Amino acid sequence: MISPPSPALYKCCRFLAVNFFQRLYRLQVQGLENIPPRGPVILCPKHQRWEDIPVVGLAMPRPLHYIAKVELFKSPLIREFLQALGGIPVDRQSPKATLSSFKALLPLLKQQAAIVVFPEGTYVQGRVGPGKHRLLQLLLKLQGGNGLKVLPFVPIGISYQPRRVGYDVSVKMGAPLVVPAAKNAQNLTDALMREIARLSG
Repeated sequence: MISPPSPALYKCCRFLAVNFFQRLYRLQVQGLENIPPRGPVILCPKHQRWEDIPVVGLAMPRPLHYIAKVELFKSPLIREFLQALGGIPVDRQSPKATLSSFKALLPLLKQQAAIVVFPEGTYVQGRVGPGKHRLLQLLLKLQGGNGLKVLPFVPIGISYQPRRVGYDVSVKMGAPLVVPAAKNAQNLTDALMREIARLSG
């Protein structure tokens, strides 16, 4: 069972990020009108640096759950911290464990959660890498028959321009993409990666 983020910890970390992180990383956010103000949504950002994680969190007006590799959750203290912030562990070496984690997402999606999944699955710098359609396929299997309507997948481009101290960061959100069934996962992934490349410049 995946618990909702701790509101107090989430607000505290966001406050610290706004006051310290944004001194070095100045965000310009476009396309917020493409993010549903309520209801479940899957956010699909470009992944090229560790900073992508706080950047997406600061750009969004909604609390987020991040799908992340299980290796980050090995330490009990770090695991408790990440889960309190909405982290969801995924074991890419164990399909059965991954499927179990995704099934645990269903209650969150029914509660209108915003889920972040990096479709490239790892850092890819200087270009857009191939999307991992199986991750999206598992999410698509949750829609429809579980009392969950069609899920919107929002592509997000991120680009960094160095300045004298820190970076100017552009975050661009595209129009939501939807497909009717899990069998369309590859088509959805291809469309998302094209949009992510365009939005990232």
